[in-house]
Amino acid sequence: MSSRYSMDVKPLSQKLLTCRAWLRASWRNLFSQRRIVVDRTNFESFLEFIELDSLSVTIIRFIRSLHIEQGESWLLYRSTGPRNPKTFQFDDYLQRLVGLVSVKSLRLGGIRRDIGPPTIAALRHNFAGVSVLEIHSVVLASAEQFLDILSSFPSLSGLVLGGVAIDSLSEVQCTHDSLHTLLPPHTPPVPTTLTELVCNLPQDETIFLFSWLTLRGAVSIRKLNVTLYHELSNAAVSKYLRDVGPSVEELTIGSADINLPDDFTLSPCVMLSTLGISVQFRSRSNALNLGVPPTECFIPLIKILQTISAKQLKEVNIWLRPNGHMTQEEYEQLDWDGLATVIEQPLFKSLFRFRFFASPKHVEIVRRVIKKRIWEQHPLLAPVVRIRAWG
Repeated sequence: MSSRYSMDVKPLSQKLLTCRAWLRASWRNLFSQRRIVVDRTNFESFLEFIELDSLSVTIIRFIRSLHIEQGESWLLYRSTGPRNPKTFQFDDYLQRLVGLVSVKSLRLGGIRRDIGPPTIAALRHNFAGVSVLEIHSVVLASAEQFLDILSSFPSLSGLVLGGVAIDSLSEVQCTHDSLHTLLPPHTPPVPTTLTELVCNLPQDETIFLFSWLTLRGAVSIRKLNVTLYHELSNAAVSKYLRDVGPSVEELTIGSADINLPDDFTLSPCVMLSTLGISVQFRSRSNALNLGVPPTECFIPLIKILQTISAKQLKEVNIWLRPNGHMTQEEYEQLDWDGLATVIEQPLFKSLFRFRFFASPKHVEIVRRVIKKRIWEQHPLLAPVVRIRAWG
């Protein structure tokens, strides 16, 4: 009966006024799509619920998504209220977060080289059922610590990494060849259940992660979202795709820059069905004159598309991200003819859609440019090439 009201909280709350039997149904509904945040401002109240749950059923058993933010976190800097002097250290408190049997999505943040074995043990005992792990704004002491965290989740299917720094990687020149000096003697394998990876990391951490994935043959990953920033880390991602590419079905490249290695190729990704690429470039309005000029920004995009060999590619999404306001004249400087020539190749005949995403402020400008440069000059592409605002 509860599924009937799963998307409408108001009627469900009205039922609760007359029938307490609806209470658990309401909790299940309330926490099925909402993330609970626990940090140093509210962890004591959360622990009270934990203690109550040992006596009777509480909301604790119905929470499916949990965000735990330790100590002096980025999240709390935004608060305008008085500073809370209390500390919330994972080593001291994670072991007390018991009974969260429904948690499937866990986000960890605010770690600053201040966790040890108690945190790893608590993750293994209290959150073994987690299938999606997010780690953001974190500084870890070593690569071994990072791998210990991952190995705490035997059912891990999704991993999201952003703003993760590993101290030990800065002590040596991190390359694929030096990886053996950074890994513990008994390096855990990549979870065989891991099918989705989202990665936005600094250079050394990217090299380490993808070298480890390559070394361990992470063939289970089907969806990959990676940001390309630096030449060395881009090379590590390139090697991973060459070795493990046949397993990748959906690939998003977060920032295609001019530093792609010469041998960067998507040809091993023979099962690729969806490709997304973010194209960044500068505008005249950028006072610092930073970034790739519009005349060059499609170079890496075209280069990547030319390496595709997947015959079942159905969808390509391109995010246009200038670093300032762009005029129609500037957008027309992009190499639309070169891009159209690639899309017209026989390999792309099964393509269902080739979408451009632009900011809401620019979408009509881009639409006019695409109409002029693609739809009118290459009419066969008109049903495929589309434009919409992101967000």
